[in-house]
Amino acid sequence: MGIVWTAPLRKLSVALLVGCTLLAIPASARTAPAAAHPLVGIGDENLALFSDPRFLALGITQVRFYVSWDVLSSAYKNPYRRDVLAEWLADARGLGLTPLITFDHSDRHGLGDRLPSVAQYSNAFLTFHRRYPWVSDFATWNEANYYGEPTAGSPKRVAGYYLALRRDCPTCTILAAELLDLNNPREAVGDVEWARALIRYARTQPAYWGLHNYVSANTLSETSVKQLLRAVRGNIWLTETGGILALPHHGRPGFPLTSKHQANVDRFLLDTLPSLSRRIQRIYLYEWRSPSKHATWDSALISYANQPRPAYDILADALAAWGIAPDCTVSESPPACHTATASSSP
Repeated sequence: MGIVWTAPLRKLSVALLVGCTLLAIPASARTAPAAAHPLVGIGDENLALFSDPRFLALGITQVRFYVSWDVLSSAYKNPYRRDVLAEWLADARGLGLTPLITFDHSDRHGLGDRLPSVAQYSNAFLTFHRRYPWVSDFATWNEANYYGEPTAGSPKRVAGYYLALRRDCPTCTILAAELLDLNNPREAVGDVEWARALIRYARTQPAYWGLHNYVSANTLSETSVKQLLRAVRGNIWLTETGGILALPHHGRPGFPLTSKHQANVDRFLLDTLPSLSRRIQRIYLYEWRSPSKHATWDSALISYANQPRPAYDILADALAAWGIAPDCTVSESPPACHTATASSSP
């Protein structure tokens, strides 16, 4: 990766993925108008994404980057990370892509477990917004209910961040938080419980939520998405998800760590889950290319050996079925390009 920020879930043991307890929600789901299919994005901080013809051929318009909330602070002393962020955003803009920026804990030494005040958070956002005024999609906090984040016990503070973002950028699309579907009380506050607490403190129903549904997706379960749909009124973006091929600590996760299973998971994400509700508006698959041969976390569509995995074909076929035809002049990797070449042969 261009920037080595490890998402909290990728630090969890395999046992946590298996031993999650799901909460029952009595509230009824509500449906809002949306497109006939969700928008699909890729979450990957690696700059190489934007020069890969296999990505460019797919016609994907959404990308996601998560970043320290104070990355543009005058106290932030790592220019490399700022430079990668700047180049990543410039590349995305040059290609006409829409970035989703997710804010996360500070990666400055000794500050990872400290929450900024609402005023500090707001000032940091305004600095970001002045630097990149064309960016309009933001998530208030990454995996806010996970105990690896300082927000897990502070939905009130995150509600303050959310309201500040809405005030500071009324034309932006603001996700109240991105939640992790790890409903194990030893490791996370239940995503539904946490979302309801934020709603209470914000005294409003946010229009958008993010969900990282790795646990349920990899067991081909609709449960976590259905529960969040019933618990909130807003639209849901699956802002980080995908079939898993490698996990921290290597264990028995309760599902096969194979490319075939990864493809089945991504098919489930793209074909089955969107049928639950039109409020499921976006799906961001993580990640594009595996970062190393022996990566402890791997859910990439392209292997470390630079070969497309079966999940790549699943994604390309889903987009083509939705009428998003690949640009075969850029790359012939998408299966639809093979079909077009075969049908045009004498």
